[in-house]
Amino acid sequence: MKNFLYITVVGVIFLSSCKEDINRIEPDTSSIANPYDGIDYGNDPTTALIDSSSYLGLHEFIFSKKCAVPACHDGAFEPDFRTIEGSYNNLVYHTVVKNNSTNDFTYRVLPGDTAMSWLHERITTDDAVLGKMPLYDVMSNHEIEQIEKWILAGAKNVFDVNPSQPDMQPTNGGVLAFLNDTSGVRLDTIRDNPIMPMKLPNNSTVEFWFLLYDQEANGDFVPGASFTYNKIKISDHPFEFSGVTENNLTVQSAFSPAYLPVAFGGNFLAPYYHSYSINTANFTPGKTYFMRIYVKDADHSFNTEIPENGSQTYLLTYFSFIVQ
Repeated sequence: MKNFLYITVVGVIFLSSCKEDINRIEPDTSSIANPYDGIDYGNDPTTALIDSSSYLGLHEFIFSKKCAVPACHDGAFEPDFRTIEGSYNNLVYHTVVKNNSTNDFTYRVLPGDTAMSWLHERITTDDAVLGKMPLYDVMSNHEIEQIEKWILAGAKNVFDVNPSQPDMQPTNGGVLAFLNDTSGVRLDTIRDNPIMPMKLPNNSTVEFWFLLYDQEANGDFVPGASFTYNKIKISDHPFEFSGVTENNLTVQSAFSPAYLPVAFGGNFLAPYYHSYSINTANFTPGKTYFMRIYVKDADHSFNTEIPENGSQTYLLTYFSFIVQ
């Protein structure tokens, strides 16, 4: 018993005697120079002044403060002013969705021309029905002048670059619906409000007409009769169209369009080339059905979907119907 304890103690002493202290030597860095210390970066970018008449200034001081407010242009309604890039692309050379009664405007912002820029019209109009923007705030004369200055200077982007006029994809000016044909009762106006699904009678033939057109980079309008792909899908889901049967649209010739009223109001007559008829007896009453149009112009290698999944919700419901 004593020998066992002796061996244990000796073992402990032996292990302890093998341990060495390690001393860390810190390097001397006093003579090492940082190559970036001598660079002069100029003024602190956080203190740089923003030109209030540039698009960066307009977005920082006006659009983000007075327009991108809840339930307005915060993604709820076009144009979307939440981000600088998004708001710019929603304005410059962007086609007008809701026009005036005589459809005078093509773009929300036409560089160099305030008189033909829908944005300028909306912030300066005295039309009580149309309403001046912003609806829930007041834009000062100075702020309006800054927007005017930006448009007249070419509506440059945040990098001070002039925009180029895009070659637009085909677009839509609205949809009309008639009982039987264009001589029948107009049905697309029968909605709970202008952007909700249209209400169609049961066991009836309904003829839809779509105002489809294209616009070239030089601003010339191209009628829908020139499209090389003309299809329609109808789904009971607002976003799922992948497995839905694609049907042909009836296309009028370039020399025989149906001149029908503009869908969004006004007395102006426009040439409609695309139509499609359904029998409402083939649809479940009370269920909402959504329509998608697929067309292709000569300048794009892909089909254009109208409306698409990324469209605003009100466009999806506008292109929909419920059988009563």
